[in-house]
Amino acid sequence: MKKRNNKKEPIICITDLCNQNCIFCSRGNAKPKISKKSIEEKINFFKDSICIEGGEPMLSRKVYKWTAYAKEKKVKDIILVTNGFNLEKPAPVKKLLDAGITMFNVHLPAHNEKLFDLLTGTKGNFSRRVEAIKNLIDIAGPDRVRLTMVVNSVIYKYLGAYAKFIANNFPNILYIEINMIKVLGYVEERSWLVPKLKSIKPQLLKMFQILDKNGIKFLTDGFPLCYLNGYEHMSIDVFKLAHSKSALYLGEKNSAPPCAKCSLKKLCPGLRTDYLGLYGYGELTPSRKSSAPIIKGSRNQLRR
Repeated sequence: MKKRNNKKEPIICITDLCNQNCIFCSRGNAKPKISKKSIEEKINFFKDSICIEGGEPMLSRKVYKWTAYAKEKKVKDIILVTNGFNLEKPAPVKKLLDAGITMFNVHLPAHNEKLFDLLTGTKGNFSRRVEAIKNLIDIAGPDRVRLTMVVNSVIYKYLGAYAKFIANNFPNILYIEINMIKVLGYVEERSWLVPKLKSIKPQLLKMFQILDKNGIKFLTDGFPLCYLNGYEHMSIDVFKLAHSKSALYLGEKNSAPPCAKCSLKKLCPGLRTDYLGLYGYGELTPSRKSSAPIIKGSRNQLRR
């Protein structure tokens, strides 16, 4: 099983405990190395942004300590990456804000109890997750709460319904990041969880249309631009390559022979390497679009 190398990532794992057993977990059975020295080193190095993760960070009593330490060291953005455990209660949310959390990144894998239970390997936690997100929005404010969802073979047929659920329940959420599943952790042994891009595309575009119609901002990651018809400017890679010049996670992707003829090759790093290993590049179709409107569109998104 491949191990995730996060030495150069602004990720701080404070516990390997988790209250879920997601069937697509990118860590799987691998245990993150946790030490006081490595946590301090990362907080002292990454001054713009850090992500406090686990496992589930809310299962660690040290979550407040390390948040306060990062605030003391003047880290600009301190992001809690969480599945929302215990955050349906006001007290821990207020304590996290006082300690220095500037953003809550909540994983919401599905829009109903049946799919939620299947994907997370739990029972009866869906309503608590929804309440946690609403509680965070009420207390921290919508500009401090974002969602993450992972497109996989279980959920992709319901992306339109998922988008409607978001619009009905969290209309003022800061944004949602829609990620292609990674072939890491458990997924290395469950490749059936990785859908083909050609199967995803209709529902993916339907999802984008519903979110856009309802004024909900979103970003995408792991989908090549030739599969984002009309929404190329929502790719996180366009933000990185056209504006921030950040190379973080771009190394997980590779161009393929069809990409050489694509007019957007300077804005798109290609397919995920693990996807190429499973399915190859036969689904790629070079774009003929101009890059200028896409760059302008992504710049406008940054200003919203």
